[in-house]
Amino acid sequence: MITRQELIRSAADDEERLLISKAVDRANTAIKTFTPEFTAFMDPYKAHSISDLFKYEKEVCSVVYGGYEYSERVKIGFFPEYTEPNNSLFPISAVNIYYNSSFSRTLTHRDFLGSVLGLGLTRDKIGDIITEEGKAILFADSDIAEYIAAGLERVGHTKVKAEIAKELVIKPKETAQRRLTVPSLRLDAVLSSAFNISRGKTAELIKGEKAFINWKKDTSVSKAVTEGDVITLRGYGRVKLTEVIGTTKKDRILLKLIIYK
Repeated sequence: MITRQELIRSAADDEERLLISKAVDRANTAIKTFTPEFTAFMDPYKAHSISDLFKYEKEVCSVVYGGYEYSERVKIGFFPEYTEPNNSLFPISAVNIYYNSSFSRTLTHRDFLGSVLGLGLTRDKIGDIITEEGKAILFADSDIAEYIAAGLERVGHTKVKAEIAKELVIKPKETAQRRLTVPSLRLDAVLSSAFNISRGKTAELIKGEKAFINWKKDTSVSKAVTEGDVITLRGYGRVKLTEVIGTTKKDRILLKLIIYK
């Protein structure tokens, strides 16, 4: 069994300490019952940090997932030894919410979230909300999805129709592929070039805990990034370093990036 106290020592604050404690309970239940267990929804930064605490545990495997690729809010799934991790086992359902955009202003993420929470639900039961023209796709715990579909009749003053999604259709995130050159593979250099902001401003943002590499907060401006890293700068966006192509004649490093808009 996993000892709670050893993992809690790494917690940054009381909120994270509580999340780790609950995750340990889920992991130990999975080990005891030989059945996958899942946490509540949380932001990906906390989820990946907590999941990493279990990477050396042999009796359980931890997986992070939120219902679709690139989820912003996710659960941690604990799969006991000899059980194959499978995203389809996560207790997450999608709810389609439709409205007539011809007779309403464009509804925002905040509008949908406020109305759903107004049904008496808590935030940790709700995952991502993807807004589209005349529609939103809401991810929620499977045990409350029917309740949302049946009870959500209005978002603000706008009449809506909600139903469980039988087939999940999500428009792919808008992306742009770019090649750029940087003086080094330091975190500040890559982010500065990717988002076209000064090195000084980039350094301030990194030191101000706005930068994440593979969902983990990193405050070191000189941190080296490598191929495959997903780098987030809060307030600016996210990039994936897909390839370090080589060096130019001026000894700058040529990179290939995917920028998520």
